[in-house]
Amino acid sequence: MKAPKSFAELRCRMIRCDVCQKELAATAGIADATMTDRMAGRSYFRADEIIKIANRLDIAQEDYYQFFFAPENYTNTKSRKTA
Repeated sequence: MKAPKSFAELRCRMIRCDVCQKELAATAGIADATMTDRMAGRSYFRADEIIKIANRLDIAQEDYYQFFFAPENYTNTKSRKTA
């Protein structure tokens, strides 16, 4: 079974706003590879990046949690099976 994509809400908003990941990286002022790590949940978005991205995608401040901080977005916070 395929694992769910990290940042599903953000990816949907990108599609609705017709913004590709490369363009969003430029908006945030980060490299494409850094954006890939952020979107894969391997690293965290910084506050300044969140503000720039939210402005570009018209995300209200009260919705930041849903788009940027939900635990399911980060690979290191998912529950692990223990023996």
